Amino acid sequence: MSRLELSFMNSGHSRLQLEVLRLYRNFLRTVDLLQFKSKLENGTSNVNNGSNFDQLKEFIRSEFRSQASAYKKTDIFDRTNYVASFAYGSVVFPQKDRTSSNSLIDIIIIVRNPVEWHLKNISENPNHYNFLFRNYAKKYQSSSLEVFLSRIPGPKVYYNPFIEWSDPLDNTKLSFKYGVVSLDNLLTDLCDWSHLYLAGRLQKPVLWIPSGSDLSSPQVYDEKLCVSQNKNLLASISYSILQNYPTNFPLNEYDLFYTISSISYTGDWRMIIGEDRQKVRRLVSGESRLSEFRTLYNNTLDSLQLYGFSLKPSSKSNLCKNELHWFKPCNNESENIFQLLKNIPDHICLLSVQETWNHNPNDARTFLSNLSHTDRNKRLQNTLSNIVRKSSLYQTGLGLVSAGPKRSLRYALAKLNKMFASLGLIKWS
Repeated sequence: MSRLELSFMNSGHSRLQLEVLRLYRNFLRTVDLLQFKSKLENGTSNVNNGSNFDQLKEFIRSEFRSQASAYKKTDIFDRTNYVASFAYGSVVFPQKDRTSSNSLIDIIIIVRNPVEWHLKNISENPNHYNFLFRNYAKKYQSSSLEVFLSRIPGPKVYYNPFIEWSDPLDNTKLSFKYGVVSLDNLLTDLCDWSHLYLAGRLQKPVLWIPSGSDLSSPQVYDEKLCVSQNKNLLASISYSILQNYPTNFPLNEYDLFYTISSISYTGDWRMIIGEDRQKVRRLVSGESRLSEFRTLYNNTLDSLQLYGFSLKPSSKSNLCKNELHWFKPCNNESENIFQLLKNIPDHICLLSVQETWNHNPNDARTFLSNLSHTDRNKRLQNTLSNIVRKSSLYQTGLGLVSAGPKRSLRYALAKLNKMFASLGLIKWS
């Protein structure tokens, strides 16, 4: 995954990139072969069979890749209003029963001022943008670009897909797409579930760049971002508990995380046509994926707002390693439900009872907590589904504008291939 952090290099390298390559070259020349052999004997390095030189080269490359994050940002990240970025998708987190050799690496870049960021990026990487947008920005500059980026409805994530890059170290060719979003828009989505687009993405494991060491929080980047993400995780796990309580308790971790993963796909029109039909199942299938979800939600499960809930070893070893238990529920069931609903954004609770009132979130929570489980779950599901449907349509429209007709058609065909492969009509490619 460290290769990802180098994947934004252009053919003309920056001073930082050249310095990284120089260090890599010197590392190749000076590494101690005895130390290498010692690591091999201790089983701490995963290398291929072959000559000592080939093994040494592979070992050094592995070491360099694992430490690449120390060199921080490459050109596309090196902007004054850059906040953070993360990678996601099947290339970053391989999914069960499917290959990802031809898939794009997915990146989200969070910035404070998208207009300034795009203007600078257009000047440095014009080929990342379609012809119309590139010339529009050049002609009208910041004022009109700001109007365009601020007035478009929906999540407002501007994507540049099918960016090609060749690794100068081994000539490996990589393809990625990156989306740019303002910090303010992201914080609103995380706290309010206004679009459930990036909030939904961050309810699942991602890899924060450049550290790559913490799946659970962007705490090294921005305090507000960290706090908002914690609210998002708490809301998503509370929603999952509500959807499964009490019939599925104790709740095995597969069902817990499956419900969370489905939040941002329920209502998404792309799940009807142009998407992997088994996507949600693949996101949580396999021990490695479950382990990533455990890491992501470990601190949330220990929070005071979820007092009494805990993952414990499962009594049914043939299913999952762990189950979610509720150890200290209140005697009043509606009070239990109300406490969980307090973790759900006000916006969602109000929309779920809007035909009754829409001014006091706690009144809405009281109303919901006194409903039957079936009725309450249906109301919440419909609310989220409507939000996701609208945001997916808006984002698709923006994608057509940002990518241009040629790349949009290419992207649509790639999505259709995923759908057909998930149905077993063609092979994964």
